[in-house]
Amino acid sequence: MMIGFKSFVEAIHEAIAGAADVLMDKNHELLGKYFETVTEKSPADNAAEEREILKPKIVNLDYPTLDEKGKVVASQVQVPLITLVPITASQVEKATLTAEFQLSIVDDELFIDFSGTKKEGENTSAGKLEIVISPKETTEGFQQIIAGYEMALKRQIS
Repeated sequence: MMIGFKSFVEAIHEAIAGAADVLMDKNHELLGKYFETVTEKSPADNAAEEREILKPKIVNLDYPTLDEKGKVVASQVQVPLITLVPITASQVEKATLTAEFQLSIVDDELFIDFSGTKKEGENTSAGKLEIVISPKETTEGFQQIIAGYEMALKRQIS
């Protein structure tokens, strides 16, 4: 079976773009794990209008502190859930699909043959391609949001 190289590359590109979209959607789902959507009225200048806001999911924890006498007492601290867990996202970093094939030129067009049959000739050569998906760092904006919540948490326990 032979397929035009251009069609093959377009199909691979579409598959990789689709995989990137799926990973982006999964990364977006992280917001739902650590934030909840609430509807609030807009500021007083337009009180009739409502807007959706993402608020962090909060857990209440007992945190040990010292009272005036130096005795350990429990204080309740509101902790944004996002500060308690490591956040990782994924992206398609490098496309590397491993497949062996023969490349042939037919009527000045490049074709790929996956049949496994080796063909000899001046217009034929072997090729290989590989696909790799790896984790990526969270965005700077997301890291700064987490850092802001961590600072708010530190103020509560300091």
